[in-house]
Amino acid sequence: EWVTWLSIVGYTSEVSTAVMNYRWYLLQTLEKDWIGFGIVNVFVAASWAGRVVMFTYLLLVEIFPRTGNYIEMKQIFTYAVMVFGHAGIGLLSLYWCMIMCRGGIKSLFVFKKQKGGKGNNNAGFAGAVGLNGASPEKGHSPLRSSKLIQEANAYVDGSLFSEEDDDEKKKTL
Repeated sequence: EWVTWLSIVGYTSEVSTAVMNYRWYLLQTLEKDWIGFGIVNVFVAASWAGRVVMFTYLLLVEIFPRTGNYIEMKQIFTYAVMVFGHAGIGLLSLYWCMIMCRGGIKSLFVFKKQKGGKGNNNAGFAGAVGLNGASPEKGHSPLRSSKLIQEANAYVDGSLFSEEDDDEKKKTL
């Protein structure tokens, strides 16, 4: 019963991830301030703060007091995975919560369009590594090779694994 409860609470904490993804979508698509952004942003920050509190509670009140039970049952590895897993997720949640709140209360309510928004090839991972014709910020990226880009485009348009390719491979064998 306790393990089921612990799992339910852990999975429930992932609701904040879905809301954070919606926040990311708003950051990518909004062109001007919208009250809904402020509401979502405050909810995201509060839910991540809740995660920090919840994982701290789980460690201090629910998991640590059961240390003796795990030692008695010789389940030290299981206990260690549970402790380090909860501690790791809790610390990562604290880190992200601090990042979200570092601009202060006003930044939670007001949307400001960032550089690299909608339609900018330098946005996101592709821009960081130099794909999509964007220049990487530092140095040369090995991911810019023409063969890799051709293969990626073929994957996207569905021609990478076409029957024609299979016939050509058979001919070369």
